[in-house]
Amino acid sequence: DRVQFEKDCIHIQSTVDDFLSWTTSTDNNSLSNDHPFSQYPNQEYFAYADYMHLPELFGNDQHPLIDMINWSDMGLKDRCGKESTLWIGSQGSHTPCHYDTYGINFVAQIVGRKRWLLFPPDSPISQLQTRIPYEESSVYLDIEPMILDKFHNIDVYDITLEPGDVLFVPKHWWHFVSSIDSITISVNSWLKQPNDNVEQIKEMLVRQIITSTMISHDYSSDQWLNHNEVVTDPVTNLTILSSLMINSESTEVKEPLSKRSRNVITPASYVHEQRLTSTLLGNSMLSHSNEPTTTNNMSSDVSDNDILLKRLVKAMTARDTIDLIYNKLFSI
Repeated sequence: DRVQFEKDCIHIQSTVDDFLSWTTSTDNNSLSNDHPFSQYPNQEYFAYADYMHLPELFGNDQHPLIDMINWSDMGLKDRCGKESTLWIGSQGSHTPCHYDTYGINFVAQIVGRKRWLLFPPDSPISQLQTRIPYEESSVYLDIEPMILDKFHNIDVYDITLEPGDVLFVPKHWWHFVSSIDSITISVNSWLKQPNDNVEQIKEMLVRQIITSTMISHDYSSDQWLNHNEVVTDPVTNLTILSSLMINSESTEVKEPLSKRSRNVITPASYVHEQRLTSTLLGNSMLSHSNEPTTTNNMSSDVSDNDILLKRLVKAMTARDTIDLIYNKLFSI
């Protein structure tokens, strides 16, 4: 019943054409030996290319497809593909349940259907949040969301997003997303909010706690960070934190310290049977379904000190703790 994070995945570079040919193939023997997906039958794996900024994907912001994306019908004047990200997945691809610390989110479904489970910010599930593995600007749930029926009095919006639909995700709403059809394509855009600078400062406080603990205890990034996050030294963290505090009246949403990726987890029905693997095309992930799953549970050879340390970090990075530190920081 534990989430499989992206740090547990295998990542492979590929093109969109390779991804589409693999998704539509009926037999992997039809793929050439040098095809990046040739070792991964699509009956056993799913793949996800996620959080791809369109200008970075195309190498510039002048590509014709970028101008084809127009958010003006949503009242977002002059907003286009330059401020949008692309998501391409095969059937079964997932993102773990999480909320975004910055902005609000508009999602347009282009191809195929996706299932969205949305929970309000004050949902009881928030008690299960985790910052290990750490990922800047996302707070994840430390449990497989498809087993939430074990809990009582949980308000959830269960939505099937179809081609042509646009979904508005309010700030700090928890959401779990899964691809229903064989190919799904979505485009989204985040809009900055007046309080985002406060959230950036709080994210830097979390980063300082996480990375300082890692460095002082010689932990590897594989244990503590999600994929595409980097270990930053305390001096760098403090420099960025100082800059954010000086500009605390700014409402600008700055880019994360590293390119952030969403993650893929195995379907709930397989969660005790699968070991998640994944492949990155751009940011594409592939999941396998035959081997035993790995979990976030502590193994028997983990020392009591390691267990206590993670409990301490969880307590120090809890939202109410960070809120307290933030308030004290500006009152001294």
